[in-house]
Amino acid sequence: MSAKLYTFPISHFSEKARWGLDLANYPYLLNPLIPGQHIQTLKPIVSDLYVPVLETDSEIVQGSGQILDLVEEKAFGSKSSEEEKQMEESIDTKIGKSLQTLLYHFILDYPEIVGKLFLLKPAQLSDTVPPPEHFELIALSLKRRYKITPKNIDAVKLALDECAKELIEVYKTKKFFNGKSFGRVDLTIASLMGMLVEPKESPAYPWFTSVTMPDSYLQWKKDLGYDFLFDKIKEFYKEFRIQSK
Repeated sequence: MSAKLYTFPISHFSEKARWGLDLANYPYLLNPLIPGQHIQTLKPIVSDLYVPVLETDSEIVQGSGQILDLVEEKAFGSKSSEEEKQMEESIDTKIGKSLQTLLYHFILDYPEIVGKLFLLKPAQLSDTVPPPEHFELIALSLKRRYKITPKNIDAVKLALDECAKELIEVYKTKKFFNGKSFGRVDLTIASLMGMLVEPKESPAYPWFTSVTMPDSYLQWKKDLGYDFLFDKIKEFYKEFRIQSK
């Protein structure tokens, strides 16, 4: 049996796992799921119902970092240093999880946007798509899961800014975080911040370009001042995003 990778099409943590598997030429079948409906698929194999999940003949591996652990030597040519692992964990938390909270903060008042982003196949910008089934229940669940409250929104914005500015200073002096070649940290920052940058090489690009995001989101993104980091992410995607699925 080929390995199965369970994902959400717009999930940046799913993209992190996919990119690592693709770099390593690891054979897998892509199984995209619809948020909410994923529960019935994942419940028989994992206790915590989040993606990405890699199901192989011998094991279940959940989480983008754990999936990268399986393939890092083939994907990057060597094992990562402790410094890289620590920075990866920081990016996962301060950027990856913060952006989950912020994305839903900006779009949950727009059911039509959520409807498009939750599709298994991307729509066109001109298409009209209804909200997901049981949208109000899904929205309530997301607000609880990602702690979408005024106080936490301020906290995650601060965490995002702190980590992004640290990485900007790093990349001002070297092309790759480890100083020698494309590695886990570079892949992690590119995949997790890709939703803001929207590189054409990203598998999620057709979804994010199928919607008109709220003005509040667009103004917030413009005011971040991360143009240098966004350009770096575009470079990483153009040079290293090898699609296999």
